[in-house]
Amino acid sequence: MQNTIVILLLVAATLFSVWKLMPARRRLQVLLALDAWLARRDFLQDWRTGALARRIKTAGSGCAGCAANVGIRPHSRRR
Repeated sequence: MQNTIVILLLVAATLFSVWKLMPARRRLQVLLALDAWLARRDFLQDWRTGALARRIKTAGSGCAGCAANVGIRPHSRRR
């Protein structure tokens, strides 16, 4: 029983780390694939239209999506 719990925690932690370290474009592709799969089924429709739709809107933005560095110009190229 204890080994099963440890394995489940390890798998959950690994999946969470992979998700957080995945590039924004790949996360968006995964969410769009999940959305397309759920669109063909009748279950989890409330979650799909609510939480998943919000995540899809913000998934592709990455670090450039916020207005934290509005006044800062990108570094110039060295020649």
